[in-house]
Amino acid sequence: MLFGIRAWGAQDSVIFRKRTHLLASTALALAATCAVPGGAAFAADTGYVLPGDLGGGTSSAYWISPDGTIIVGSSTVAGGATRGYSWTESGGMTPLQSGSGTFDRALAASSDGSVIVGLSGASFNSTKHAVIWTSAGMTDLGTLGGGGSSANAVSADGTVVVGNADTTSAGQRAFRWVVGSGLPVTSLGSMAGNFSSANGVSADGSVIVGRTATNSGDHAYRWTQTTLFEDIGTLAGGTSEAWGVSADGLVIVGSSEYPVGNNNNFTHAFRWVSGGGPMADLGVIGGNSSRANATNADGSVVVGNSTFSAGGATRAFRWTDATGIQSVEDWLRDNGMTVATDFTKDAKGVSADGYVIVGTTATDTTFIARIQPPPSGNPGNSNPPPSGGSGIIDLDQYSQTIAGRPGVQIGLDYAGTALNGVHGEPMRNLLSAGRQSISITSDAGYDNGETSDGFVGLGDLAYGIGLEGGATARFGLGGLYTKQDIDTGGHFSQDGIYLAPEISLPLGGPVYATIGGYYAPGKLDITRGYLNGGLPDSSEGKTDTETWAAKLRFDWLNAASIQDTKFTPYASLTYIQSHMDGYTETGGSFPSRFNDVDEHATVARIGLDTVTDITDHLRLTGKAEAAYRFEKQTSAVGGSIIGVTGFNLSGRDIDQFWLRGAVGAEFDTGGGTASLSVNASTEGDDPTVWLKSGWRVTF
Repeated sequence: MLFGIRAWGAQDSVIFRKRTHLLASTALALAATCAVPGGAAFAADTGYVLPGDLGGGTSSAYWISPDGTIIVGSSTVAGGATRGYSWTESGGMTPLQSGSGTFDRALAASSDGSVIVGLSGASFNSTKHAVIWTSAGMTDLGTLGGGGSSANAVSADGTVVVGNADTTSAGQRAFRWVVGSGLPVTSLGSMAGNFSSANGVSADGSVIVGRTATNSGDHAYRWTQTTLFEDIGTLAGGTSEAWGVSADGLVIVGSSEYPVGNNNNFTHAFRWVSGGGPMADLGVIGGNSSRANATNADGSVVVGNSTFSAGGATRAFRWTDATGIQSVEDWLRDNGMTVATDFTKDAKGVSADGYVIVGTTATDTTFIARIQPPPSGNPGNSNPPPSGGSGIIDLDQYSQTIAGRPGVQIGLDYAGTALNGVHGEPMRNLLSAGRQSISITSDAGYDNGETSDGFVGLGDLAYGIGLEGGATARFGLGGLYTKQDIDTGGHFSQDGIYLAPEISLPLGGPVYATIGGYYAPGKLDITRGYLNGGLPDSSEGKTDTETWAAKLRFDWLNAASIQDTKFTPYASLTYIQSHMDGYTETGGSFPSRFNDVDEHATVARIGLDTVTDITDHLRLTGKAEAAYRFEKQTSAVGGSIIGVTGFNLSGRDIDQFWLRGAVGAEFDTGGGTASLSVNASTEGDDPTVWLKSGWRVTF
């Protein structure tokens, strides 16, 4: 998906910065797309893509490739320093390093991500220098004799870099630099005075736009090697600035002062066409001010922000010659979309075909709005339209639904339940040599996890046989099923079968070692809910899971007794590995594609089993257990919002320590032994509360 977005200037600041740890209660936004129409690279000022971080806890992004698979930006590292990075779906986040220095902020890249531009220096001050990075390393572009510089944009093929640099006279000039030329950065000069800035470049690098001092104030300009500075004027006030340019460099958009009465502090969005006369006033939705940030590939669609009342608050707008200026919400409504509330603030970018818009909301989160192109075609873009339907999402809310959807952790949890629930009392199933048993056991209850809650159930049929030397072998075949509501919207269900062999071996005296295994293929059906235009929407996905595990447990059988109660202490270590296949959602207006995920859990448990003889045929049982998981975070969530951009969100923190308790009874009847117990645990990998019941026949 190709996007146009305003250039990131040297004096701008990062608007959004979020921690990248995905907690259940903390929303992290996804990528606010930042590539320009036709593949020309602009740097964005949204700083809102969160593909992860380099160890310091925060990251910002300023550019995304036309297909959404490459992101560049900056991230903190351990100790607080900032480093530039490049992110891909396959390779994740890679710091941009060089033997000659550090690349502190990556602001833009060529369309294939092979040429990255930005600046070095710990902060935006006089020490910054424009830099360019390729696989061969980093090159300092220097300045125009002054203290600092910044590379703000690069052409689609990576051959032309533009930005701002300080001069010896303490002024600032826009510069242009051709990759491989062997020449230093070249000042574009200015029309008058000592100031100019370069905010963007066309796809082929031939047209540069920005702002320059003139004899009548700072004006927006269009620059080429042939015409040099072309003052594109103002609307009615003293200053103007160009923020966006079409792929061919013929259409420029920006803002110009527009006096209202005696007040000169207002601006109006403008659109200027080369050879088409003076800039056109795009007007306002309401109130007094507007600003154009970007245009689509052919310049026919302009986006930005406009006040909508005298109070000064703004809405994101979309403009075409046919519709005039209108809020993004009204654009959606005019195309059949129901939008419950108006919540946009500023449109930062627009797709090459003009049918996808990204920007910020009134609460400073990021939105994506889109409609399907008309059946007659896809003007300005030969690519097919995006998958999914029409609508608008708040990426803050949407990202919560991605983080909260069920993942491979489900397989880990229920493997632990089978090994330590259904198969969690090996000393109650010891057999003398030659004796055999058949048992049916079930665990059924309620699981209230960090991101979902609902029913969970396991059923198990096991065969046991006593071996010479006091060992007992058991083989279990079981099934599992869960159906839960997702806290952020939607629901899921999982079903599967498992195999669970184990053997208990005497080590000497009353001490036993139990070695167990587990293998379970399964299927997961997910309906992920999210808000579209403030109203419920959802997308569905199906995927396969595969889990295997191993358990080592030591029991000291009847180590102590008090009257009729016997105590058996135990300790165990369980290792579980689970895999979930990637899948692509269907239905809904904003389906996503999720990558494969692998995760493991290493859990140590210590506990005490008790048995109290009430009669010859009735016994009370109890369990007290503490568990600790060694892993600190779940796996990252990677994939893409189909037709929009990629994402890679850090895993959420794990509750590493939890407690479990159980009380129950077993009684001999009808030639067998029946058992029933109630189990409960604090937050962790085990279900919240469940009922264990069983029937065992020995022969």
